[in-house]
Amino acid sequence: MQENKRKNGSGNTRLPQQGSDTGQKERILKCIQVLKNSETDFPKTDIQKMEAILYVFAIKFLDDNDLESIKEAVAMTKLGQMIWDDALEKGREEGERIGREEGERIGQERYSRLIMILNKEKKDDLIIKIAADPEYREALYREYGI
Repeated sequence: MQENKRKNGSGNTRLPQQGSDTGQKERILKCIQVLKNSETDFPKTDIQKMEAILYVFAIKFLDDNDLESIKEAVAMTKLGQMIWDDALEKGREEGERIGREEGERIGQERYSRLIMILNKEKKDDLIIKIAADPEYREALYREYGI
């Protein structure tokens, strides 16, 4: 009997994609609201999992206009905040990586230019000094406008 209910969809649980008088968007929005109001009744991880499932339903069954409403509702949930925080962290990490790479490239170019200038001026003894003394190297960068 239980197996028959699952096959026919005649169980008590109604998922957003199953038929009813309200549209899918409204059912998903209502489910999100129920989860928001249930944050003290269920463990945080269970709420997050249920929100994620609702979001997957929305992506699968709704058009872009309806998804915008769901996105706004999810943005006001803890899952939405987690997604936002993750995106910020990934953006920050990517920005730091790009900044580091660019800084290293610029530093290497400055160092190479200074070595080339010192070599051209036959000041090879200073090449060793700038390698060993960062303050002196910075002073020469300023002196040569590098």
